[in-house]
Amino acid sequence: MFEMFLDTLISTMRDVLPIAAVLIGFQLFVLRQKVPHAWRVARGFLYVLVGLAFFLMGLQEAIFPLGELMASQLTNPEFVYKDLFAQGITSIPTVHWQDYMWVYAFAFSIGLATTLAEPSLIAVGMKAEQVSGGAVSA
Repeated sequence: MFEMFLDTLISTMRDVLPIAAVLIGFQLFVLRQKVPHAWRVARGFLYVLVGLAFFLMGLQEAIFPLGELMASQLTNPEFVYKDLFAQGITSIPTVHWQDYMWVYAFAFSIGLATTLAEPSLIAVGMKAEQVSGGAVSA
């Protein structure tokens, strides 16, 4: 598990370091100002890297396998044509897009839930800004 975390952390660093280099380069060479509170910025950057690595590792270990399992179950011919298999018919007929209505219904429900949750997330961000006195922006 620790080796997987290190691999994920190195991959995250490889992805994020060019962005940090552009931001620091812009600060130093375009704005010609040193980075205020450089140690705090570096520590925050380190926290972001570790947090992203844990997040990505959680996705790889929990969410992605669950999604693959659900996709394979929803598209399994035994699930799609369960009525035919229940009747003893073993040959699968010509596949039509309408045969996968469960997949479309599931995708619609995920999209709908995401759309309905978005205003709540905005409200949480606004409340965080209010509670922090403006230190954290919405």
